[in-house]
Amino acid sequence: MTESLAGVPAPELGNGLRGRQLPHIGVLSRTELETVIHLGEWFRDNPRDMTYADLLKGRVQALLFVYESTRTRLGFEAAMAQLGGSNVYLAAKDTQMGRGESIHDTARALDQYVDCLAGRLWKQDDIDAACENMHVPVLNACTPVDHATHVLGELMAIKQAKGKLEGLNLVYTGMARGILHSFLRAAPALGINLVLAVPESYVPTINEEILAEGKKRAETVGTRLEISTDLKAAVKDADFIQAATLIRSMLAGEQSPEEKAVEIPKWTVTNEVLDCAKPDVVYSHSGPAHRGVCATDEVMDGPRSIIRDEARNAIFSKKALLALMVE
Repeated sequence: MTESLAGVPAPELGNGLRGRQLPHIGVLSRTELETVIHLGEWFRDNPRDMTYADLLKGRVQALLFVYESTRTRLGFEAAMAQLGGSNVYLAAKDTQMGRGESIHDTARALDQYVDCLAGRLWKQDDIDAACENMHVPVLNACTPVDHATHVLGELMAIKQAKGKLEGLNLVYTGMARGILHSFLRAAPALGINLVLAVPESYVPTINEEILAEGKKRAETVGTRLEISTDLKAAVKDADFIQAATLIRSMLAGEQSPEEKAVEIPKWTVTNEVLDCAKPDVVYSHSGPAHRGVCATDEVMDGPRSIIRDEARNAIFSKKALLALMVE
C-alpha cells in the first residue's frame, strides 16, 4: 500500500499546467503525470482539509457530453464543487449541436461563458477542435482514442494498492478504445511494464500511431510493452489486472463488427484467471462492468478487487487536474 499523505501540508500549485489544454494524456510529461497523481493523492488522503476549498470560487465548468455517464460526470461535478466552483451539464443533444451546429461554433460560444470544459465526445477531432477554438482549459472526458482523466484515477488506484508504479507488471484487458490508448501513452512514461490482452479481432482496432508512440516510450525508458491474444498467458506475471468494457454494444449500443468474433468466456476474468497471475495480484475495472461478461461476481466482489477504490480515486484525479489547470 502507498504511504498516506494524511496530515501532510497542502502541496504548492505552482506548475506549468495552468491554462493548458488536455486533448489526450500524451501531452503530459512524466513529471506532470506525477504532479497530478501526487496532488490527487493528497486530496484523497485529506478530504476535510479546506486549504483549496475556495480555489475555484466563481469559476464555472461546462460538461459537454454526447452520451450518458456516471463516474466521469459525477467525478467532475464533485471535484469542481469541492474546489468552490460550479457546474453546467450540457447533453449535446439538448444544445444546438443536436440541430447540427458544429463543434467549432459551439466551442466558440462556450468559451465566452465558462472557465473550463470537460468534453465527452464521439471523435478525437471534436476534442481537438474544442481545444483550438477555446482559450480556457479543455479536458478530454472520453473519446474513442483517449480517456485521460479516468486513467489518471486508475493510476492512482494502482499506486494505492501496490505502493508504487515504476516496475509494475500491468495487464489491460477489454476493448481497444480510449482507456487502452491512454494506458499506451502513460504506462511506459511512468516505468510500467504493460501487456494489452485483447481478443484477436480487436488488435487491428488499436490506434497504430498511439501504439507506435507507446512502443517508442517503452524503448526509451526500458520497459516492456506487449500485445497478447491469450488472457491466461498474458496475466502470468501480472501485479495488476486493469479491465475495461469488453463489448462496445453493451456500453453504448454501437454494434461493432469485430466484437462478433469475441468468444466471451475466454475473456471473462474469473478466479481461475486471477490464479494464473502473481499470488498478490489485484483486479479492477474502470466501469461500467457487465457482470458475467467482463468478470464474474466472485472476482468483482472478491478480496482481490479494488473497484470501489478506483471509483473514488477518479474523483480526486479530476480534482487535481482542475486545481492545477483552471485559471
